[in-house]
Amino acid sequence: MKRDISELSSETFDILIVGAGIYGATAAWDAATRGLSVAVIDQGDFGWATSANSLKTVHGGLRYLQQLDVIRMRESIRERRLLLQMAPHLVHPLSCVMPTYGHLMKGPEIMRIGLLLNDIISYDRNHLSDPQKFIPMGKVLTRTEALRLLPGVKPDGINGGAFWTDAQMFNSDRLVLAFIQSAESAGAQAANYVRAVKFIKNKDRIQGVQAKDLITGNMFEIRSRIVVNMAGGWTDTLLQTLGKPSSRIRLSTAMNLIINRPLLSECAAGIRARFEYPRPNGGVYKGYRVLFMSPWRNHTMVGTYHRPYDGNPDDLHVTDDEIACFLKEINSAWSGDPIRQEEITFVHKGFLPMDGIQPKTGDVILTKHYKIYDHAEEDQLDGMLSVVGVKYTTARDVSEKVINRVFTKLNRKPIPNRIRYLRVFGGDMKRFEDILSIAQSNPLQACNDYVMSRLVKNYGTNYRKLLQKGAAGSEPVNLLPGSTDVLNSEIFHAVTDEMVHYLTDLVLRRTDMGSAGYPGNEAVEAAATIMANALGWKDVQKEEEIRKLRQYYQRMGVTVV
Repeated sequence: MKRDISELSSETFDILIVGAGIYGATAAWDAATRGLSVAVIDQGDFGWATSANSLKTVHGGLRYLQQLDVIRMRESIRERRLLLQMAPHLVHPLSCVMPTYGHLMKGPEIMRIGLLLNDIISYDRNHLSDPQKFIPMGKVLTRTEALRLLPGVKPDGINGGAFWTDAQMFNSDRLVLAFIQSAESAGAQAANYVRAVKFIKNKDRIQGVQAKDLITGNMFEIRSRIVVNMAGGWTDTLLQTLGKPSSRIRLSTAMNLIINRPLLSECAAGIRARFEYPRPNGGVYKGYRVLFMSPWRNHTMVGTYHRPYDGNPDDLHVTDDEIACFLKEINSAWSGDPIRQEEITFVHKGFLPMDGIQPKTGDVILTKHYKIYDHAEEDQLDGMLSVVGVKYTTARDVSEKVINRVFTKLNRKPIPNRIRYLRVFGGDMKRFEDILSIAQSNPLQACNDYVMSRLVKNYGTNYRKLLQKGAAGSEPVNLLPGSTDVLNSEIFHAVTDEMVHYLTDLVLRRTDMGSAGYPGNEAVEAAATIMANALGWKDVQKEEEIRKLRQYYQRMGVTVV
């Protein structure tokens, strides 16, 4: 991938997508494969904001059974199957268990019926060519079986467990990038660190945006026939540049913790925890809700802590009080050694749209359904759509509907969606295990089976490229100093082929270096040195990049030593 600002300003595109999270990335690939000329930009890195805050879970919608919402279930089941098929290296089955209590709605009898209905509704879940992606039938566990899978969870009242299978992203950041890479391969122009400053208007029509290259500071125009606002938490901020108030989205924050302890080893779990929230007029809201705890790279991810948000999206940060409150909630369901704040190696925090606050509990009421706003209907301003997404899993489906709408607005006959039949960049494989077996038979000394597995899961069939060049393109491929699994060639590859400009983006999104916590000073120094050599940084700039990286972890509530 090459960042070419001149290409963005040299033509009038059919569609300009503002926001390159998972929604913008899938929409860009969809549009490009249907023959539209596409530009996609983001004011930060690809997937740096809302899409970076993920429990990595691809949900099949089992929880929608509670509302008997079969339509949303079918949508989620289909999109889970498509992600397993489209990104076979990045998405894999994940076993899950939820304890059962009593003999009413949370009891094993009702759960057995629910799991059976789930299996019936997901009858086509295994219409896949790769058996590694198959989703088995759910089942009800005995109390002994459930407690064996849930060591440390308080056993009080547990009389069994509901066992089912969903899916998990090995690396959600690289999944966003894979969609961007796929879009670019199909002809889209993509650029990170480009901010849409304001819209270009001609009477009652939007014709593009005035943009700022945040790397050079240069201003330029991007002209397009349709602008699609997919800016996530910045949706209203962008619309306000039109000169009038906008309230298309009410924001809440969602926070997930990564704990440096494998609390669960065999499966993810939904656990019942007690929460307390302060009331605005004094007192405390109290209640119970389900938290999701998932094993991930010898760590544990726990989520999600939701709170309303009414500040500037740019001011998002993590406070010690939030972490302490969430830890108290988690530990209320945990009978093992209490989880301590110093065990938290990383905190994900981002935005989700909400409808309001639950008056009895003070909990956030999340928006359930995506929204597509046509500003010709809403504001008598043609040439623009705004999209509010609610779920990572169904981003591809929503993007398909958006691009269908774009064809209508362009007065063109819609071309059918194609990407549901394609594989993302690096995903061109029939069977994942075959590619993994070939990779692990590679005799390269720096790469043991774990390193090769991680390379294949991150890069898919493109892992071979990582084995062909070292830190400077000609050096031997070795482990990055200070790292047990990241190769020096991954750093060089990110700089030369994956449009990375800053150390923070490299550590957090292009590689696995810092996705579970600060990677350590030695590894950071080594990665910064490779980037400095490749990009021509002076020593002062390299040190500034290291300082900004450390500052980011600290702002997200992580102690850096």
